Amino acid sequence: MTLTRLAANIFGVPENTLSDASTAQNTPHWDSARHIDLLLSVEVAYEVQFSMGEITRMRSLGDMRAMLEEKGIHTLAA
Repeated sequence: MTLTRLAANIFGVPENTLSDASTAQNTPHWDSARHIDLLLSVEVAYEVQFSMGEITRMRSLGDMRAMLEEKGIHTLAA
């Protein structure tokens, strides 16, 4: 599953409305609870664990994609 598809499922929005620039400020239904849901879903889907420092740096889908790539996990582009 792509990162954008995962996020679209969590937020209940069409996948084509999301990009690496998507944040809580410009994405419907992206609130603090769904942000946690997204982070947990990403950890499960990509079999990775984030530290608190990493979590605080991830504010957009692009940030999440970059963090995954730092961990050696390549996601499909948004």
